[in-house]
Amino acid sequence: VTGVQTCALPICKVMSGEAGWSTRFPSNQVEDLRRALPGFVRVSPFLTCNYFSFNMTRPPFNDLRVRQAITMAYDRDFVANNIYRTGERAAYSFVPPGIADYPSTARYQWADLPMAERKRRAEQLLREAGYGPNNPLRFAFSHRNTSDNPRVAVVAQNDWSSIAPWVTVELRGVETQVHYANLRAKNFDIGDGGWIADYNDAKNYLYLLETRTGPQNYPGYSNPVYDELVHRSDFEPDARARAQLMMQAEQIALNDAPICMSVFMNSLNLVHPDLEGYEDNL
Repeated sequence: VTGVQTCALPICKVMSGEAGWSTRFPSNQVEDLRRALPGFVRVSPFLTCNYFSFNMTRPPFNDLRVRQAITMAYDRDFVANNIYRTGERAAYSFVPPGIADYPSTARYQWADLPMAERKRRAEQLLREAGYGPNNPLRFAFSHRNTSDNPRVAVVAQNDWSSIAPWVTVELRGVETQVHYANLRAKNFDIGDGGWIADYNDAKNYLYLLETRTGPQNYPGYSNPVYDELVHRSDFEPDARARAQLMMQAEQIALNDAPICMSVFMNSLNLVHPDLEGYEDNL
């Protein structure tokens, strides 16, 4: 179809009428697809997030100051508005908006600072951690070689390298299955990833950072206070009190920065107008 840069097989089948529904498409092609296929594009909120895990089991990310600096210096607003073109939202919390019975107020404490001030504070934190011209900070950012992830990685590399001339970031694009195997095995420095909720509850995100979660806790994060709050929430019958326990845990995790939140994703679907019964769903 004229105007569409590439045509993956599922998209082509929808275009040709062979299929009624294709999940996901490159977000930077959304306007081309809307022009080429009026009424086919369906974009809606989705209970999913993209985030970067720090390997806390070894230097340099066993140091809280380094994790906080790298998290702070990442311009997730630019990524949400310029890399994704389908209304993704910059993520300053762990749990996505829209989760049932969870009016969360948890948020990065520096979230409202301008980017220039965040970069300044990031450099200060790295210097406090012992890095500088005579001890450069070097690390690799591993990312999935799919969808918009390589384009996001370039932005992250630029953001982190611009903290100071002595910060060097190597990009490593990896096939998705190998990438997640590396995350589980702690064979990475920083690694990207995404999580789609299995069910509509904040616990489905918070359990990822519990000590007992094991290999799926990619950073190797372990905070007994966090663990206790999440565990207590499992046995709290009052929804409001339970949400308060989980919010406290979420704020602790944001302060400890085992992960760098990126964006809350939307669901992207191509649905043939003749297909009946399709409904957007969180």
